[in-house]
Amino acid sequence: MRHLFFTTLAVLCLAATSVSAQMTDMHWDTHGVGFKVPDNFAIETNNAEEFTASNDNLFLTIVPIQDIEVSDDDLADAVVEMAKGLEYDDIEEGEAIEIDDFTGYYIKGRKDGTNAVVMAVLDKKSSTNLLVVIVYVDGYEKQAVNIAASLYAYD
Repeated sequence: MRHLFFTTLAVLCLAATSVSAQMTDMHWDTHGVGFKVPDNFAIETNNAEEFTASNDNLFLTIVPIQDIEVSDDDLADAVVEMAKGLEYDDIEEGEAIEIDDFTGYYIKGRKDGTNAVVMAVLDKKSSTNLLVVIVYVDGYEKQAVNIAASLYAYD
């Protein structure tokens, strides 16, 4: 019985290690932001105006927000307005977030059967403010949220 317990524990540890090893760092050097994505993500666009990358189940878009009118106080309203502008009709939840050097707000929404996390983040130490949209297929919400939560600023 004891041998079975240790064997099961070893298999679980190995599985946890292989799951975490399936994530990789990506960087958008133009704006000094990094994040973790699944290994099979491919960069599609990487310029000053936009960063996009995807795999078969997730699609990530990041664009800089150049609106100096957006502050922590009205960030929630700004994200909801952006989501409505993107025509997400079913906004499920919203919440303020603190990630690394960023403060922000996110919502989860749905449009024509497509799920998305829409998030705006403001860098506390610089003028790097970003709109992040992660579109995902059913069953991949946790991975989408993990990508959003992995954002970090670097110099």
